[in-house]
Amino acid sequence: MEQRRKNIRLSKEAYEASSQIFSITVCTLTRRPLFRNETWANLVVGSLETGPFGENTDRYALCLMPDHLHLLLTCQDGNLIDLLSGWKSYSANLLRKSALEGACWQRGFHDHGLRREEDIRSTADYIVNNPVRAGLVENWISYPYSWHRWMQGQSADL
Repeated sequence: MEQRRKNIRLSKEAYEASSQIFSITVCTLTRRPLFRNETWANLVVGSLETGPFGENTDRYALCLMPDHLHLLLTCQDGNLIDLLSGWKSYSANLLRKSALEGACWQRGFHDHGLRREEDIRSTADYIVNNPVRAGLVENWISYPYSWHRWMQGQSADL
């Protein structure tokens, strides 16, 4: 008997609700540490602000690690799956124009819809502390690719 893959996605409507906050993880293909390259890392972080993704999401936190990206966001307009897919294509094209060879992103992504009892600020703190847990830095503030909107003295926009 053929086994069917379990559908791990929520309903389409859940990805369109502007009140739903998602923690998203997007990995590079085969977990290649592409973002040790500062130029590529800056391109990816900058691409989160532009185009349909930047206009249609409200971002609370991000952390770009060498081989994956963490985001904490809500979808303001459109479907989050479609927006992420479009952003992955857009950012991959930017990287190819900057000499990246081969594919960039894994096909899917991991998402977690925050529940009512989960604290957004604690989740943001957890996300930005990824480079500390990985041993890349001692304090997340010194990591150039970690940001959350509650950073003291920082702009609330990204």
